[in-house]
Formats: sequence, C-alpha cells, structure tokens
Amino acid sequence: MEYVLANLILSLSCFTTLINCMLPVPLRINAFHVPTPVVTGDSVLLRCAYELGNETLYAVKWYKNEGEFFRYVPAAEPPLKMFPQTGIDVDMSRSDKNSIYLRNLSLESYGNYTCQVSTDRPFFRCVQTTRQLEVVVPPSDGPILMEEKSDYELGDNVSILCNSGKSKPAPELKWYINDQLAQSDLYDKETVVYPDQMESSSLALRFRLKPDVLHNGRVVLKCVATIKHIHAVTIKEIRAAGSKETRPFTSSFILTVMIALILLMTKD
Repeated sequence: MEYVLANLILSLSCFTTLINCMLPVPLRINAFHVPTPVVTGDSVLLRCAYELGNETLYAVKWYKNEGEFFRYVPAAEPPLKMFPQTGIDVDMSRSDKNSIYLRNLSLESYGNYTCQVSTDRPFFRCVQTTRQLEVVVPPSDGPILMEEKSDYELGDNVSILCNSGKSKPAPELKWYINDQLAQSDLYDKETVVYPDQMESSSLALRFRLKPDVLHNGRVVLKCVATIKHIHAVTIKEIRAAGSKETRPFTSSFILTVMIALILLMTKD
C-alpha cells in the first residue's frame, strides 16, 4: 500500500511539472523609461525592458500618439525600420530592440509614447505601456525687472514688475524679499500667449518700504522663474535714503578689542 501511494505521489509530481512546462511564462514589460521633461534641441534615450518567458519575439513597435514610428522585427531584413513622423528624429545607429535614441527634440516631439511587444506563434500575445514625453522651451534670458522709480525713501511704496522671456510653457514666477517668499497678497500675476504659441509671465510686487523690511538700510528683492527643473534668477537691491544703517559687528572689531586688552595687561 505504501509503495502504491509513493508511486501515485511521484506520478502526480511529474504530471504537475509537465503542466507547468506547457504553460507560458507571462509576457510582460518590466520597465519603460521616458526621461521627462526635456529641452528643445536635446537628445533622449527611451528604454523598454521586457520579458518573453518561453515565447518567441515577433516584434517591438514604438508609437507616438497612436502613430507608429519605429519597429524591430528579428525575422525581417533589415530588422530595424523607421517611419517618418513630425517631431521624430531617430538615430538608427544608437537604437535597438530595447531602446530608441531621439535627437533634435522640438515642441512637436511632445506626446504619449508607447512601447508594444508582441510574440510569434503559437501564442500571438501582445503587451504595451505608455508614458508621456514633455518638451519645454526655456527663456533665453533671466527675468527682467522694471520699476517705476530708482530712488526711494523710507515709507515709499515700492512697485516693481518681473517679466519672463518667451518660453513654453510660461514660467512660474516667485518674489522673495530678503530671501523670504513674498506673501501672495503683495503681487499680481499675468500670463501672455503669443501667436507662435510661446508664452510669458509677469508678476508685479507692491509693498511699503518700512523699517521692518530693511536690513542695514536696504532690501534685497529676488525674482525666480521656474519651468519644471529649470530655474533663472534676477536680483535687485533697493536702498532707502534717510534710513539708519547699522554697522555689522565684524571679526576685525573683535580682533581690535582683543589687541587692546593684551596691551593693557602687558603694561600692568
């Protein structure tokens, strides 16, 4: 009886192993890397890592907004093929079955990119994943500051405008007063869209030149323009006539006091 039971268990084990070998390992895309955002004129490498299991690869196809622009078919000759599309410039020498190298990016390169992997007979399965590639045009220069006047006295109202250069999208502007973010009730925002679809931002800062905002008779204003991870800064210093400036307690003053004390002790 024990011998029969042992053989039955062994047979079931072999049958389970046979079934597992016949079942396909899941076809899947392990990773899809799309660096974003990118700047116009730059190049970028898109990578699509996939696992076939026990299936045979038929094709890897790349799409931008539903339009195919690149494919890899190992059984074809040549295996790599590109299809023209606006905003797409593929460097074929740096592209393969897992990645494509896009160069000379433009605003037309912006869109949803899809990697699609399909297998050959007998399964004929297909998986795909999509990521967005965002393309930005940064301003050519830092923010430009415009003020109503250049000379100020204590108690004056300060009105200064920060204008960004043309870009896409419009930068986010922020004002800082003595390295402290200005309160939102102190400024007004405006965004302009031009006929070429480029944009710019302006941010007006208004506040009163009171003693509590002055440090040694001056206030430092900073306008920061940000598009994604790109930052540009312009700084303006305003001095108030008639304010009392306090001299900093410097190390040279401390050294002078120490020397005087030493001389007094030496005389004693």
